[in-house]
Amino acid sequence: MPGGRPKTRPEPDAVKSVSKVLDILEHLGAAQRAVSGSDIARATGFNVSTAFRQLQTLAARGYVEQHPGHLSYVLGPRFYQLASAYLKGKDLAALARPHLEALRDVVGETAYLVILSHGEIVQLGKADGRQVVSASIRSSQREPAYCTATGKVLLSGLAPEALERYLASVQLTPHTPQTITSRAKLKRELAMVRKQGYAVDVEEYAENLCCVSVPVRDPNSGSIVAAISLAMPKLRFRRGHVARWRSLLEGKAALISPQLGLIDT
Repeated sequence: MPGGRPKTRPEPDAVKSVSKVLDILEHLGAAQRAVSGSDIARATGFNVSTAFRQLQTLAARGYVEQHPGHLSYVLGPRFYQLASAYLKGKDLAALARPHLEALRDVVGETAYLVILSHGEIVQLGKADGRQVVSASIRSSQREPAYCTATGKVLLSGLAPEALERYLASVQLTPHTPQTITSRAKLKRELAMVRKQGYAVDVEEYAENLCCVSVPVRDPNSGSIVAAISLAMPKLRFRRGHVARWRSLLEGKAALISPQLGLIDT
């Protein structure tokens, strides 16, 4: 508008509320000490009663802690768990990178590492294939777990109650004619993956894309923390090669797993 600043669309109340909650967490993080509820209200622009309600909700979820007998607050354990998970993911990517590159150099196909996040897979790292035509997988893109080899490996490692929650919440959308869209069939598939220790995806998520994946396990608990995979166009996928690819993947997973014990969590 001539002679003035352009008008901006006002933020919805829900967005403002989320922004204020983040202000609370950032204020507590910057303070590095216990802060009273009234000081938090002043710093974030909440009125005092609203600030206390927000703090009670954050405390119930473990994001802040109230000092016993005082109306003051510090960051809670859940906040540090999330920060540790983030750092561990970054460290895991760095640990895995040379192994992914070595795997790519032996096989010639794209190798990648993913984790499970809120029912979807998130790629932490990859080594692009050497072939003229290679599998194209975009870094950091969230993809469905139920129709990818890595996703099926990660889902197979969920506790029964966590898997039931996932199955109850996910919509099994068909991406190709090969996508599993039946919950009963998916449960059978995951049981087989759990038993055999690897997963295969033949055009379940994208046409002309095939993958073989194995788990990366925590060295202490044995739980599945990530999955590594080889991805290739269908023209180079051979069922008779799966055993060799699986063996190569398991060799690299076995090298990555002990290194996870060096990550400070």
